[in-house]
Amino acid sequence: MNSIPEGVKKSWNKKEDLLNQSDEMALKADLLAFESRYEEADQYYEKALQLNPSNANLWAFKGINLSGGLNRDEDARKAWENAKRLDPVLADALDVQKIEKDEGEEFSSPVLCGMPDNIRDKIKQLMKKQKEQLDSCK
Repeated sequence: MNSIPEGVKKSWNKKEDLLNQSDEMALKADLLAFESRYEEADQYYEKALQLNPSNANLWAFKGINLSGGLNRDEDARKAWENAKRLDPVLADALDVQKIEKDEGEEFSSPVLCGMPDNIRDKIKQLMKKQKEQLDSCK
């Protein structure tokens, strides 16, 4: 049986450690954004992205924080462009300009509680678009 070389194992462990650190930073950012501490959340999103710049979801949520929390729409657009470039499926979900509000359909999630309306609306729009895509695949 072939064993995995020690150097490869160390490399994998290092990558796993970096991903875990990135996830930890992302969780802190999400919690800070939930508490309306948007500047601090942005700092943690930046730290997470330094560790894992190819995570499209991190870029997307950074964009939501920038736009909905900090009113930095141009920076948010850049973050969403990075997310779109990294994940074509997410690109459709992030195409918020094409989403029309459907007043009759509501999405509920504990994450939405206590968030400012503009962030809640953006997340609802993303969820709606993703649901439509999933439904169309059935």
